Amino acid sequence: MLRISSTITLLILALAVSGCTPDDYRRSADDQVYSLLDERKKGVLDYTPDSTLAPDQLTADKPSEVILKRIPVTTLPPPQISGLVGAEHRLPFAALGPDPQALSPATSPADDDPYGLKTRSSNSEGSYVYGPPPPLDEQQRLDLFGALRYAMKHSRDYQSQVEEVYLSALDVTLQRHLFEPRFFARTGLKYTGGRDRTQDAEYGSALAVTNTVGVRQQLPYGGEVVAQALVDFVDTLHDQAQDGENAALVLSGSIPLLRGAGWTNLEPLIASERELIYQIREFETNRRELLLQITRSYFNLLTSQRGMLNRQLNLMNLQDLTRRSQALFEAGRMSFNQVQRAQQSQLRAERLLVSSQNTYRSRMDEFKLLIGMSIDELLEIVPVDAQIIPPDVTTDEVLNIASRFRLDLQTARDRMDDAHRRVLVAENGLLPDLNLTAEARMSNQESTPARDLTSQATLYSAGIGFDLPLDRLSERNAYRRALIDLQRTQRAFEQLRQRIGIDARNALRAIHAAELQTRIAESRIQLARRQLDYASELLKEGQGDTRDLVDAQSSLLEAQDDWNDAQASLQISVLDYLRQTGTLRLDPSIGLLGQAMTR
Repeated sequence: MLRISSTITLLILALAVSGCTPDDYRRSADDQVYSLLDERKKGVLDYTPDSTLAPDQLTADKPSEVILKRIPVTTLPPPQISGLVGAEHRLPFAALGPDPQALSPATSPADDDPYGLKTRSSNSEGSYVYGPPPPLDEQQRLDLFGALRYAMKHSRDYQSQVEEVYLSALDVTLQRHLFEPRFFARTGLKYTGGRDRTQDAEYGSALAVTNTVGVRQQLPYGGEVVAQALVDFVDTLHDQAQDGENAALVLSGSIPLLRGAGWTNLEPLIASERELIYQIREFETNRRELLLQITRSYFNLLTSQRGMLNRQLNLMNLQDLTRRSQALFEAGRMSFNQVQRAQQSQLRAERLLVSSQNTYRSRMDEFKLLIGMSIDELLEIVPVDAQIIPPDVTTDEVLNIASRFRLDLQTARDRMDDAHRRVLVAENGLLPDLNLTAEARMSNQESTPARDLTSQATLYSAGIGFDLPLDRLSERNAYRRALIDLQRTQRAFEQLRQRIGIDARNALRAIHAAELQTRIAESRIQLARRQLDYASELLKEGQGDTRDLVDAQSSLLEAQDDWNDAQASLQISVLDYLRQTGTLRLDPSIGLLGQAMTR
């Protein structure tokens, strides 16, 4: 009677404990944490700030197909023309501005000029050399797309991203392997010896060899099945021991019915599969970022090249102005003060040329480091004629485009599903353990060889085990942590969505600003050229002042620099807009993603 009462009491207690809902565990955690925080605040602060959590917002109590998908759907933009397309011909060197031919100097400088500058009628490639002339037969020659291809093979950051994708794929292979049949084989050797308790017993010893071979299979929805063969051999080493052979074929299994049962057993596999997708998205995002960095650096180099060209031509014109001023002074048609002003302008132009050369060399070193080239290697940057296609969208449309196609935003959206799935997994961890076990064993009879297995020595067993959830503090904390993580993930997604909208709109505004600056710079160049022509004619007639000519030349150089910067800014802004909206595309043949997945 006592045993029956005890059993009934234990069953009632088990039902009462197992009847606790996830909300009961959450409230238990909140009560303990808030009480502890209130106690600690009194000893740290002179006031009591509110530190209660916002109410939990679960969108579903049961798992849906979306959060269980191993491969989340990635929304890709429709095929479209890239914002930067290489033309079939290369852009030759020339003075910059809408009409470069108008900048040709009237006369050539002397051959003994300190920089070796020469006026050439041809604007063919290679007319101007910047810095010490390198051996042409040893240097690399890269245009924009050649630099991109080079970086995909040699960039150190790019190779690190490839390795991250590879490591994520390795994790998937492990999780998949855990659900495949896994063979095992073990061998043990044991020596035993000693005397019996009786004083007249002789010393006895034996050598036992144990062999186990089998296969185990983890079940998709929880539990494991193991099939194994066991063979024991005992070899007598002294008379007190006895030879023997024991063999058995064992088939056993264990299946959870509550905690750890169902799709929650697939959580590591689902998480690893989805993490691989996220890593591939991050890889492509970083790949596009690298494209933008290389493009920005490349156009900065072109701007420096063209800036040096403009300063070379500016120096030639000022040298010509100095000679003309000297001739007019000797003819008595100009004061010596104006000659000195022309000489000062020439020296200032020489300083600007040296500064632009140093800037170009510094940018070249940074460019080499970016694409993974040794800074000691010789490199020539080849200009290309790039077709720029500004987007035809409104500011209100930008947010919708970015929300659909940004890969990192899609990953943040999928991570909300992951956080929700982890909440359900944590809820499952609060359940009691209820496991079903079974085993079948066939062996040989005593004093028979190990190979003589018989059905007469067969044993079957089955059972069920119930573990009362009396201690679930760790599981309770994990559940509360999963709820908080879900709230954080939702806030992070909304924050990222708003930030992406701001960045995309700013990129569109940058395109419009660059287009406007280009048109303004074109107008300034035309105005400066007319001003330069007018001041030059007055100087020829002996009625002008060298100050007017120098000011006009400086205005033209400044306008040309502004035009260069606006053109480079327009090209980069278009690419940045495509990146911000997730619609930037790079030639699939440029990259190592396929090779990374097949190493």
